[in-house]
Amino acid sequence: MDLSKLNPPQREAVTTLEGPLLVLAGAGSGKTRVITHRIVHLLNERPFGASARNILAVTFTNKAATEMKERLVKMAGPRAQGVLVCTFHAFGAEMLREDVHRLGWPKKFAIADMGDQLSLIRRAMRDHKVDDRAFDARKVLTLISKAKNSGQPPSPKPEGIGDDYDLITHLVYPSYQLALKAQGSVDFDDLLVLPARLLREHEDLKAKYTRRFRYLLVDEFQDTNLAQMDLLRLLTGESMNVCAVGDDDQAIYSWRGAEVKNILQFDTYFPGTKEVRLEQNYRSMQVVLDAANAVIAKNPERKPKRMWTDRAGGARIRVVKCPNDEEEARYVAREIEKHIAHGIPADDIAVLYRTNGQARPVEEALREKGIGYEVVGGSEFFDRSEVKDVIAYFKVIANPKDEVSLLRIVNVPARGIGDVTMERLHTHARGQGVSLWEAMERSEGYEDLPTGAGAKVREFLRMIERYRGLFEGGNLAHVTRNLLEEIGFKEAARAKAVSVSSGDKKVKSVEQVLTSLENFEKREGPKASLLTYLNRLSLDTRQEEDEDELPGGNRRVTLMTVHSSKGLEYRLVFFIGMEEDLMPHKGMQGEPQNLEEERRLCYVGITRAKEHLYLTRAAIRVKRGKDVPCTPSRFLEDLPPETVELIDLEAPRTGAPTVEEKNFFANLKERFKAKGPGGGPAPGTPGGPRGS
Repeated sequence: MDLSKLNPPQREAVTTLEGPLLVLAGAGSGKTRVITHRIVHLLNERPFGASARNILAVTFTNKAATEMKERLVKMAGPRAQGVLVCTFHAFGAEMLREDVHRLGWPKKFAIADMGDQLSLIRRAMRDHKVDDRAFDARKVLTLISKAKNSGQPPSPKPEGIGDDYDLITHLVYPSYQLALKAQGSVDFDDLLVLPARLLREHEDLKAKYTRRFRYLLVDEFQDTNLAQMDLLRLLTGESMNVCAVGDDDQAIYSWRGAEVKNILQFDTYFPGTKEVRLEQNYRSMQVVLDAANAVIAKNPERKPKRMWTDRAGGARIRVVKCPNDEEEARYVAREIEKHIAHGIPADDIAVLYRTNGQARPVEEALREKGIGYEVVGGSEFFDRSEVKDVIAYFKVIANPKDEVSLLRIVNVPARGIGDVTMERLHTHARGQGVSLWEAMERSEGYEDLPTGAGAKVREFLRMIERYRGLFEGGNLAHVTRNLLEEIGFKEAARAKAVSVSSGDKKVKSVEQVLTSLENFEKREGPKASLLTYLNRLSLDTRQEEDEDELPGGNRRVTLMTVHSSKGLEYRLVFFIGMEEDLMPHKGMQGEPQNLEEERRLCYVGITRAKEHLYLTRAAIRVKRGKDVPCTPSRFLEDLPPETVELIDLEAPRTGAPTVEEKNFFANLKERFKAKGPGGGPAPGTPGGPRGS
C-alpha cells in the first residue's frame, strides 16, 4: 500500500500500530482515509501474527460501517472481509446473542422498540400510583436512557435540585427492567450495559474477547458516552492497542449522553497515549477556516489545534442582517436562485439552522421560486401529520373524488365514523360502480352500517359542502380558521399528543399553515384560490414528472439542522438565525444553556462550507404572535473582520436599532478601521488589493 500520498501526521497515525493512540482529526482532515489506511497497514504488517479477525472497528451508524467495510475490501481484497466493522450497539447485540443467558435472559431475546418501552413505562407508573396522563412517559424513558448511558441507576436528586420526574424515574426503573426481563426483552441501551456486565462478571468471556480483538479502532470518539467508554476499556487487553479518532471541537451530542471528557481525558483512561493532530483541511477555503478557528478558539476546554489549508483566500463570508425571518427566508431563496444560475448545483447547497422550526419560512420561499429542496433530520413541514390532515381537508373540499384524503379526515377529529362504517361504504361503492363520496351520500339507505352511522356521515358531507361554498368566496385563511374551530381540530391535536410540549408543537404547526395561507393570499391577490394553493404544494410531485423544468434538474437544495449536517460538506452554505437564544440556543425544555457546546455547534456549521458561506440573522422574529427584537449572536463578534462582508438589507421595520445592535456594528467598524489605512479590506480579499 502506497503511503506517500498521506501527509506526515496522517502517515504517523497510520503507521503507529502499538499502544493507545488518539488521533485528533479536525474538520475535513481526511479521518476516514486514515482509519481505512491504518486497518490495511495492520493487515499488511500483521504485528504479532494478527489477522483480520483480530481487528474491531467501531463506527456510529450502520451506513458508515457498511461504507467503511466496502472501502476496506476494495483496498485490501477479500482478506479484509474478516475485519469486524460495526456500531457499538450492533457489537453489543452480537455479544448478547451468544451469552445473555448467563445474566438470566433467554437465549432468544427481543429488542424492545419505542412502543414496547412506553407501554412498560406506563404500566410501571400505574403500579406505583403515578398518573401516566399527568406525567409524560417519554420523559421518564429519556431519563432512564440517560442513566443507563452514564452507568448509574436513576436516583432522586437532592432537595431543591431535582423535580417530580427524577423521583418517578427512580421508582419506575426497577419495575421497568423487571418487566423487560420477564418478557425476554432488552432495550437499546441494554445493548451497551449488559455486554459490559458480562465482561465484568465473567472472566472467561473477558479473556475470550480481549484475546480475539487485539486491535480496536473507534471513529467519532467525541460522540461516545460513559457506557461505551466502559465497554471499550473492558475490551482492551493489556497491550491497550486502541486507536480513537475524533475531534473534541465537534462534540455536539451531550443531549444524547455523549461525554466530551472521554476524548479530552483519553490519556487518563489509557496511560501512555500517543497523540497525533490532523490539522490540514482538504475541504474549505482558508477564509472559512479563519472564521471557524476564531470562533472555536474561545472555548476554554479543548485540545488546541488550528485548521489550515493550501486553498488560500476565498470569498468573504457574508454576514447579513434581515428585517425579519420572512425576509431572511426570501433573501436566502433569492441568493440560492442566483448561485444556481451561476453554475452551483442545487445539491451542493445547504441551509442550516439550529431548530427544525426555522425551516418553515425557507420552505415557503423556495416553493415560491420553484426551487426543489429536501428536509433532512426532521420531517418536512408539509409532511407532519397534523399539517397533512389540514391539507387533506383542503383537497376534499376542492375535489370530493380524492378518496385518499377523504379516508384520512373523515374521522379526524373523531366524529363517530369508524373503520367498519368506511369499509362497508367502500364495499357499496365498488359494488355499485360509484365514487366513495356518492356512496357516502346514500349512507342513510344502507342497513349494514352501525346504528346512527349514516346520519353522522351525511352530517360530515353537509359540513364539507358548506365550506366548499365559503372557500369559493376567498379569504382562505379566515375560512380555514373557522373550519378548524368548528370541528375542534386544535383541541383534538393536543389530545393526541404524548406530552404538553408535543401538543404545543402540533398547534404551532397548524398556525403555520394559516400563516402560509395568509402569505399566499398576499402574494396572489384576487387569483388566490384553494386549488392554486394546493397546486403550489404539489411541487414535489411535479418534480418527479418534469424534473428538467427545475433549476439543476432533479437536484435539490438541502435543509437541515446543524446537528444533522455533521460530516457533510457543500460548496455553498447558508447558516440562518445567527441570534442570541437561537445560536447560541438558550437551552432546550428548561435545560441550562451549554455555551461551550453551542460554540462547537457553530464551528461545525461554519466548516460545512467549501467555498461560500452566508451567516444570516433577523432583526425581529415573531414569537407567540408578537414582534420580538433579536440580538446578534455573540459568535459573529468573534469573526476576523477581514473575513467578513457586512450586508444590511434595507426594508421597512418598526422601532430603532437595539443597544446591542448598535454596539455590535460599532465594534465591527472599529475593528475594520484598525486593519489598515482607510479601513479598507485586507489584501487578497474581494474588493481589496490582490495579494502576491
